[in-house]
Amino acid sequence: MQINNSKKLTEASILSCIGIIFALASTYIPFFSMFFMFNGIPYTIIAARCGIRYSIMSSFISLIILMMTTNPISALVFALVFIPSIVIGYNIYKNENSFQNIALGSLFFIFMMMLYIKVSIIMFNIDIVKDFNDILIKSMNVQKDMINTLGIKMDEKEVNNLLEYFSIYLPSMLVVIPSIVISFINYYVSICILRRIKKDEYLLPETKDFSLPGNIPLGIVFIYVATLLIKYIDGIYYESIVMNLEMVILTLFLIQGACVYSYFLDKINIKKGAKGFLLIISFIIRPIVFIITIIGMLDSVMNFRKIRR
Repeated sequence: MQINNSKKLTEASILSCIGIIFALASTYIPFFSMFFMFNGIPYTIIAARCGIRYSIMSSFISLIILMMTTNPISALVFALVFIPSIVIGYNIYKNENSFQNIALGSLFFIFMMMLYIKVSIIMFNIDIVKDFNDILIKSMNVQKDMINTLGIKMDEKEVNNLLEYFSIYLPSMLVVIPSIVISFINYYVSICILRRIKKDEYLLPETKDFSLPGNIPLGIVFIYVATLLIKYIDGIYYESIVMNLEMVILTLFLIQGACVYSYFLDKINIKKGAKGFLLIISFIIRPIVFIITIIGMLDSVMNFRKIRR
């Protein structure tokens, strides 16, 4: 898209104002606070329409305004959102592969979330993961007491095992999986808006076309070998790292398996409404989730859809 500089500046200014309004709304209006992770969408559109220079300039000015109108902590949270959003927008600008763009955006979201958690501990003495873990333990204890008042005895060992399980997987549940979902939604919403702004021919990627890289099995082996090397380093929770890696890898295979499932449902001409219903039901029933994950693993090796990776 060839847009002259004055038009780029005008568009960037308007979209920045919208981004600031959304940011202030998510700060001061409780209902909108749950949507703060999507405040980067205006800056994705700026990067896609105007390029990296205008998107960085717009986000920097917006952060200064937010620091003056809110507080440094809120501004830090919005910085967490802006940077990955700019990366996604710039890759749209360069017409990069959609799924590679979503994957790259997810990596940046993961990095920014981890950085935010670390900065919160160092600067503000706030450990988000620990706080969530404490809330989880308290809520579990409250439920246990309520069940005990009804005269139903709970197995203490089973409850402790469940708490330990959630504590170990909490980093993945708080950082990795939300990052993938946020990146995915950010990309899709931005593309839908861009298609309406100037009727630009952006293609929305279909779920059935998603595929992990062809060398993913080799990559998984490399990751596990790398984790073995840090096993004996003091201060590193080896088992927690391995279990969180397993959760991330299984989640990726589940996504790929769902895409294979979607592909074959299209092959047998299932209507969209029925297909959506089947996909939702499949994710609710645990044995089917396991089967879909196995299908994703097999597809990464056997390439059922013959998609070139």
